[in-house]
Amino acid sequence: MELLFLLIIGLGTGLSGTMIPGPLFLFTVSESLKKGPTVGLRIALGHVFIEAAFVALIFLGFKNLLSSQIFMRIVTTIGGVAMIAMGILLVRTAKDMHLTVDRQVNFGYGSIAGGAFFSIISPGFLIWWTTIGLSVILQSLLFGVAGFAAVALGHWLADFGWHWFVSDFVHKGKIYLKDRHYHNAIRFLAFGLIAMGCYFLVINHGLSR
Repeated sequence: MELLFLLIIGLGTGLSGTMIPGPLFLFTVSESLKKGPTVGLRIALGHVFIEAAFVALIFLGFKNLLSSQIFMRIVTTIGGVAMIAMGILLVRTAKDMHLTVDRQVNFGYGSIAGGAFFSIISPGFLIWWTTIGLSVILQSLLFGVAGFAAVALGHWLADFGWHWFVSDFVHKGKIYLKDRHYHNAIRFLAFGLIAMGCYFLVINHGLSR
């Protein structure tokens, strides 16, 4: 049951980040118009490569700190606050987000490389991983390697599922989803993000005792 809960946390936090329009989203839409309904899977693979490398850097760079209660409390607090702040921001700005765009991106190095490149240049990528991402990782490690694996699996399922959906949606036309449905999905995930942020702050309060 605990692993299922962590899988859901990974899925929810993953969707909350990957559904926000940005350079990677624009690249996915552009590539889908040119290369078909499954190109999102290749783009997501490039994105996951960068995330996996970033997670490895976190473990290598914070190897000694990861076992520190003080560090865990600090990161969990920052992550919880970041989740709540991002959730509130998403609720307020959902109506301004759109699944359709008029611009196209020309990138001649392939879909996988593009997925990696546009992940790196995305303004929110580093912020998300050094706040929400890091705090989720630390929480998952309380349940050992299996806990971390469950969160990672949920997160990467969200990445692959969302980008595949976008590429299929764009390729086949605007028959599956209207902007208002997208807005409601964003709001639903935003409230989930706020709830998880509150949960992390409660956990952090328990750690501080």
